[in-house]
Amino acid sequence: MISQRIETEEDIQIIKECTLLPILLDMLVRDMDELKIYREKIVYNHVLFYLKEVEHSIYPELQSIKRKMRTQDIMVLNTEMNSLGINVEYKVRGYIHHFTMLRSLVKAELMTMLMNMRRRLG
Repeated sequence: MISQRIETEEDIQIIKECTLLPILLDMLVRDMDELKIYREKIVYNHVLFYLKEVEHSIYPELQSIKRKMRTQDIMVLNTEMNSLGINVEYKVRGYIHHFTMLRSLVKAELMTMLMNMRRRLG
């Protein structure tokens, strides 16, 4: 049996996804807004359609993660973004933990999530 004090790999993955998915949503909204200057280009609607598909696929995933967090007694207490990356304070089954993701890792994880979503969307 795993000690209640030690968070599992699954717990950490849930926290990571709960932290990164809202960042990915913000990034998509920002990029869709910035792409408006290309409104007259032929591929604009195609790219926008794809980005909106990705955006809409994130919401059910985020809801699923939040359900898992409730059932597994996991809670994000504080998320702080700075120039170096992201610091997350969270509670798993009553015990408080922390982790930091450097900016380069955040970018790599976001790109991996985006590629995985693209595969799932077909």
